[in-house]
Amino acid sequence: MKPKRTNNATHTWEMMQCSRDVLGPTSMQKIFSRGQSQINRYCSSPQHEDHQRNPLDRLHLLFSMLDEEGERELVIAALNHLCASIGYRIQEQLNVVPDKLTVEEECLDDYPEKVELDRLIACNAAPELVRRQGEHTCREIMETVASYEAHCKINGTK
Repeated sequence: MKPKRTNNATHTWEMMQCSRDVLGPTSMQKIFSRGQSQINRYCSSPQHEDHQRNPLDRLHLLFSMLDEEGERELVIAALNHLCASIGYRIQEQLNVVPDKLTVEEECLDDYPEKVELDRLIACNAAPELVRRQGEHTCREIMETVASYEAHCKINGTK
């Protein structure tokens, strides 16, 4: 593995441009099964009249549309597949917000998720499904922790 470089690309066309610079035009042509002219269009600024939506923009559109159709789990699975190439997984950005009124209710809300996790493991479900359920379970537990922290803050306990 080569040493890390600083990369300041913020737009998808800049990311494509940097990818082409690092991998070379021939590799990009092979990866996307497109000619050099098309690769150049992917790497050009939208202000350029020959610019075309690149694969990153298309994935963004695909994921947005799937999410609008209620397929967030599918989007998460696809993103985790992409992230796996570098040993990462996606993680929700938002702060955990309890969805129950009391700490006790949050505690009870944890059980079904944990039971489902154990059930998936017991029936030898696919590891990716077990991991996803594990993430759901962790989210529920963190809602309980957040609820407890808020409870303690209100009641003045450490």
